[in-house]
Amino acid sequence: MRFRYVVPAAAVVAAITLGSAAARTSAPQVDLRPSVVRLGERSAIRVSGLHVQSLGVRLAGAAHVDGRAFTWHALRPVAGGWRGTLPLPPVHGVYPVLLRTRTGELRPGLFLRVLPPGALLRPSFADPADVARWWVGSVPHGTLVALKPWPRSGLDRRDARLHRLFVVSYSPAGDADPLDQRGMFVTAFRDGYSGGWRFLEADVQP
Repeated sequence: MRFRYVVPAAAVVAAITLGSAAARTSAPQVDLRPSVVRLGERSAIRVSGLHVQSLGVRLAGAAHVDGRAFTWHALRPVAGGWRGTLPLPPVHGVYPVLLRTRTGELRPGLFLRVLPPGALLRPSFADPADVARWWVGSVPHGTLVALKPWPRSGLDRRDARLHRLFVVSYSPAGDADPLDQRGMFVTAFRDGYSGGWRFLEADVQP
């Protein structure tokens, strides 16, 4: 999948000082190829129309397994633009792409999506809690007993506006014995700050 986002010139002026009249009036183009990847896959970034001396990229919310946030990754100049390979997050999620020059930071408004197969085809909900309810009903046709939001680990730096964690207690289909109830942690995500919520993953640990 190929994703292209054209950053409005006004947003560039507001976000960073580019150092030349030509740069201040340009509209940089940012390409991610692909913009949706699985764990272990790579995505390349290409930036054009941004006339600066150096350019770095970082995935907001991306962190190593020990919780250390990803640092800035330098892009290389190629044919009047900038190219590089995005660092690889170790967990599923939606990661805003940030750019940085010597004079400031730019948020071009696009995301790298590290998702399991079919994640964007699952049902979408306005309320992230409905994602957990949907999951209980699909495994298979369980009955929800309890649901509540759960605080995420301090090692999890993913954007809370794009990821929500819930703990659920449910009874398997055809089993009403309270002793047989099961628990699971369900993570919901959304594709952008205004998108609907979908199921990302479920685990026995938060």
